[in-house]
Amino acid sequence: MKEIKLTIALVFSLLLLAGCETLVELDLPDHKPRIVVNAVFNPDSLFTVDLSSSQSVFTDHTYTPITDATIKVYKDGQYLFAVEHKGKGIYKADRKPEALKHYELQVSAPGHASIKAASYVPAAPSVRDLKATRVPATNNQSAGIQLSFVLEDEPGQENYYYIQAYAPDINPFNNQAYNRAIRIEFNKPIKYEFNMENRWFFSDKLFNGQKIPLDLFLETNQREMRHVQIAHITKKYYDYVRTLEKQSYSDNFGVMPMPVANNIEQGLGLFAGYNSVTVKILP
Repeated sequence: MKEIKLTIALVFSLLLLAGCETLVELDLPDHKPRIVVNAVFNPDSLFTVDLSSSQSVFTDHTYTPITDATIKVYKDGQYLFAVEHKGKGIYKADRKPEALKHYELQVSAPGHASIKAASYVPAAPSVRDLKATRVPATNNQSAGIQLSFVLEDEPGQENYYYIQAYAPDINPFNNQAYNRAIRIEFNKPIKYEFNMENRWFFSDKLFNGQKIPLDLFLETNQREMRHVQIAHITKKYYDYVRTLEKQSYSDNFGVMPMPVANNIEQGLGLFAGYNSVTVKILP
């Protein structure tokens, strides 16, 4: 009987606890918007900066462009030019960056703390002995292109790369031109380390300073012009995309997301250079 009374008392206590609610009001600090920079530049394109304002986690707005900023660009410590606003937070200069030059970005905008960032344009990747061979479909593999080349890694420094493949195409819904991604398979001696969209990233940690023969398989069964871009990127670019990819992966599995790498002083985002070689494969 005592055991029955004890059980009833325990259940009754749990029901009382379950019915109790405590409201806690959090005194959160006001959100101070910061400038968000998206600027990845290379010698083949005009210098372009995308500016927006950071948002509170409690707001419904996801993207707020900054349209009244002042942007100054310095090269090797000397003032170079101002970047003009072209609309919707996009600022563009009429000049292209130069390889092996260091650039600094300085941005001020009303209601935001001024920011600055620095980066450089690395040397173009050294690619030799290109060879493309058409591969017919088999029971285990789709039709495609086998592309081989030698990547000459510069010794004495850490180098970072990405490779992407695409084919120029027309969107049937709006008749707009776009680059349709082509899937890549990496064969030995290296494997890609991570990817973001259709770009496959890797470093030279296993072949620093060596001449590495690479073999890629491009999965495509159409006779069309294909482009393969081999890009030499900065470590800041590599780290930013790596942490962005890991954050996306963490969110999918309910794990606490990791912070995204950032090289903007007093702000957020990415300011980084790259250089690339694009190989055209005829149909």
